[in-house]
Amino acid sequence: MHILFSVLGAAGAFVYYWYVLRDAGSVVEKLADAAGKARGDYRRGQFRKKAEASTIHAIDDPRTAAIVMAVAVADPTGEMTEAQDAVLNRKMTEVLNVRDPEAERIFAKWAVQNARDPMAIARQLRGLWTKTLTIAERLQLIEMIYHVASAEDRISLEQARIIDRLRGWLGVPV
Repeated sequence: MHILFSVLGAAGAFVYYWYVLRDAGSVVEKLADAAGKARGDYRRGQFRKKAEASTIHAIDDPRTAAIVMAVAVADPTGEMTEAQDAVLNRKMTEVLNVRDPEAERIFAKWAVQNARDPMAIARQLRGLWTKTLTIAERLQLIEMIYHVASAEDRISLEQARIIDRLRGWLGVPV
């Protein structure tokens, strides 16, 4: 009888450990899948940052950079109101002497939709502005961005914060 109990015990232990190890394998497989997904998400995020930065880094004309920044501050999605669009058109022709305002506006909206973060855009473009613009031109830039953002007779706290930070980065007095 004791031999029968030993065989049954061994068989029971075998079945128990087989289920446990099978479940452990499933857990390990799920952990490996989760790690692979996290790694893929991280890589996609890094690639997205590079792609966003490359669009903005490709800008070498301070006028184009000013238009992109004005669109970004007006609305980070690139969707501007008619009043903001009208103010931007006027500033592009009167202040910036842009030859093709429509093409510049289309590029700016596209660049902003790819980047979406006005502060990141400002950080990437401030070097271009500090190298190429005088203090008076930087002040004009800040005023232009403010006028476009406030075309609807209001400016949000976020827009004001971005403009103030940009003013500080460019060394423009208040």
